[in-house]
Amino acid sequence: MKAFEDCAFDQPVALSADCATLIRTAGQAADVVRSALRARFTIQGLNTILMLERAVLGSEVQEARVAFCSWAANEGLAAHEA
Repeated sequence: MKAFEDCAFDQPVALSADCATLIRTAGQAADVVRSALRARFTIQGLNTILMLERAVLGSEVQEARVAFCSWAANEGLAAHEA
């Protein structure tokens, strides 16, 4: 079975906070959200982590990507496709 960490997004996500780093996998996105949750916990962040960790199928991965982009935008990180 494929681990969520290895599930790649169809299109990478760039965050305005660090455009040099592209978020290419659900695992990378989960790491970003976990890091932010240490400083400021939100229910949306928790739900995003759970969605990213459950993503193993193509459609689930893309839904998790959308949730990650929404979370990042709400956090002022202005996620956009790279």
